[in-house]
Amino acid sequence: MTRPRKGRDAIGLISRRTRGILVVAAIMTLLGLALMVWSMAEPKPMPVILAMSAGQGLGIFAFLLFGIVVLVDQLRAQREAGAREAAVSSGIPEGAPGELPVLAARSAAASREASP
Repeated sequence: MTRPRKGRDAIGLISRRTRGILVVAAIMTLLGLALMVWSMAEPKPMPVILAMSAGQGLGIFAFLLFGIVVLVDQLRAQREAGAREAAVSSGIPEGAPGELPVLAARSAAASREASP
């Protein structure tokens, strides 16, 4: 048995949870902005310190989550394009995904029959 690579597991996991990760990133961004606005509205030491530490931390982490989602989406798109390119170069038509295994089996059987 072959074990799936951990890199692909992480990409698949993040791809399935993209919407949730983006919602968390948006909420964290709004919380960070709220802290920044609070420090502008009430310029006392505690709101300013919270905005500069917690607000900035929330914003950085939200941006990091967004960047990870964008990167994984790009990797997934490249992987799909590579799979499509491999299918086209191997002679499998692009139109019917349900027929791909049947066509691949037929071509494999034909190549076995043609070999001496």
